[in-house]
Amino acid sequence: MELDDLKAAWTAHGAMLERGVAINERLLREVMLRKVRARLTPYVVWRALEVALGAVVLFAVMSVIAAHGGEPRYLVVGGPLAVFVGAATATSAYLLVHAVQLDYGGPVTGLQRAVAQLRAAEYRALKWALLGGVVFWLPAALVLFEALTGVDALARADLAWLVANLAFGVLVLAVGQAMSRKFVERADLSPWTRRVVDAVSGRALRLATGDLAELARFQREPAE
Repeated sequence: MELDDLKAAWTAHGAMLERGVAINERLLREVMLRKVRARLTPYVVWRALEVALGAVVLFAVMSVIAAHGGEPRYLVVGGPLAVFVGAATATSAYLLVHAVQLDYGGPVTGLQRAVAQLRAAEYRALKWALLGGVVFWLPAALVLFEALTGVDALARADLAWLVANLAFGVLVLAVGQAMSRKFVERADLSPWTRRVVDAVSGRALRLATGDLAELARFQREPAE
């Protein structure tokens, strides 16, 4: 066999190997992205349920406020509660929309960034839900009880007790927000705070992040 024939055969063999590697990479990408999509399906379902539940609670709160529109206690206490429930519902809707709109056909790095943004937003949503819950747990319990039974629970609650609970909740919210900004919501996270963010951002997002990191490492291997 002449040298030109050997070169042609070698070139053809190299092209065949490249096609085989490309096919394997494409198959791996498809398998891993299906896995990521499956990981995030329960997350999407839970966010949709949160939006539905938030809308029901917001409707109940607004109904009670409307029934007592002329009473200052319902406006002063129920108004901020309605804002809090509306904000929490809007946050769940934001997470739901962005989870549904993830681009599985684009670059893996872009998908990684989008999931990382979801994890950060999920942490902030949980933080405000917990801190806000400390502030509004008593008004929420009274207003929802009134919505279910028709009993004027908020009107009958002791005003000093109600104000004391709200003041304590605001204090906890301020301290919790300050600690979160100082120790968690920063670029240079310590290993401990990173584990905290991983824990509160949810199992689905954490597992999806790991799968995407594995896929990204595989795709970088040929270039190294």
